[in-house]
Amino acid sequence: MNKKLIAIIAEIIPLVSAVVSYILLVANIDSDLIRLVIAITFLLAFLGVVFFFVGCMLAKEDKTVRILGIFDWLATLYVIVIYVIAIFSFGL
Repeated sequence: MNKKLIAIIAEIIPLVSAVVSYILLVANIDSDLIRLVIAITFLLAFLGVVFFFVGCMLAKEDKTVRILGIFDWLATLYVIVIYVIAIFSFGL
């Protein structure tokens, strides 16, 4: 596999994790397995910044990697916003 393909796959991981975690959060499903999946996907979405830097190191000039990098930052921001909302909801 070439570096461009590895960079694209690495940058898609936080995006998929953010979407899956959001879907599981708004669903009315509650079990230990679902909570574990949400925790893992939140961690992977939060690490979007790390995947961004890995993607930039592997394929600097590729436009697709740059666009996915922006979405990686948004995945990290998504996790931060969810935690801020949770802190405010418990604090108020």
